[in-house]
Amino acid sequence: MVILGFMFNYMLRVNLAMAITDMIQINETSVARNSTDSVKVEGVKRYHWDTYAKNDILGYFFWGYILTEIPGGRLAEIIGARRVFGGGMLAASLLTILTPVICDLPIQAILFSRVLMGFFLGATWPAIPPMAAKWIPPLERSKFIANMMASSLGAALTMTVSGLLTERFGWPSVFYCTGVVGMIWSISWFFLVFDSPAEHPRITAQERCEIETAIAVASGNSVKPTRVPWLAILTSAPVWAIIIVHTCSIFGYFTVVNQLPTYMMEVLHFDAKNNGFLSSIPYLGKSFYFLT
Repeated sequence: MVILGFMFNYMLRVNLAMAITDMIQINETSVARNSTDSVKVEGVKRYHWDTYAKNDILGYFFWGYILTEIPGGRLAEIIGARRVFGGGMLAASLLTILTPVICDLPIQAILFSRVLMGFFLGATWPAIPPMAAKWIPPLERSKFIANMMASSLGAALTMTVSGLLTERFGWPSVFYCTGVVGMIWSISWFFLVFDSPAEHPRITAQERCEIETAIAVASGNSVKPTRVPWLAILTSAPVWAIIIVHTCSIFGYFTVVNQLPTYMMEVLHFDAKNNGFLSSIPYLGKSFYFLT
């Protein structure tokens, strides 16, 4: 369920990057950024958004995303990863389903919805380590993290399927389908997943004993610190090296996430189906890398 959750997490993030290639009326010579007007082209509604407005819609997600990256992990420790991860996915799925309706409102509404989307999904990734610490023995966590990162397969599948949906049914179908899938997964999550073996009502006594014993043995006599050594963290050269490298990596990665489908359409002139397939290739490479 966790790996599926991260696949669908990617799905809710990247669906707009593919759908927006079909949402904009590109043959306009002069349009207002905040225009609420739309036209129908071959039965599909398209909006008068210029390049700046389009990039704002794609980019505002990250303003919400950065707000909950650090609080999400701490919140999961306090109220449980089950609520944080499941609740974030449920809210983001509902917003996804409502996106076609929100697009008919002033552009500020879609921008705000993207901030909210980032806010809800930003807490999901840091929420899982506290849960993993209770379910997965230390010697098996690297394998779990590798599989978790390989969940970018969800983005690859979303790009491919979104291209097919856009070509066959129009861009609104992308949001309806991905949103419904996210809702079904979120509801299932609350029935099937629990924060620890001790809280799971259907786990066998033997399985619970094996998990808790393995974690206790591997952890040894380690004691949880009573306070966070912020000064040592903020003055650590390795910590800053990791932050800088990861920031640069993520900058490039999310540039590809947001702009590759647009590049494929506007520069290379691929249709929606081929655009979706070609835009999925980087995610397939990432999944393969982590699995191997």
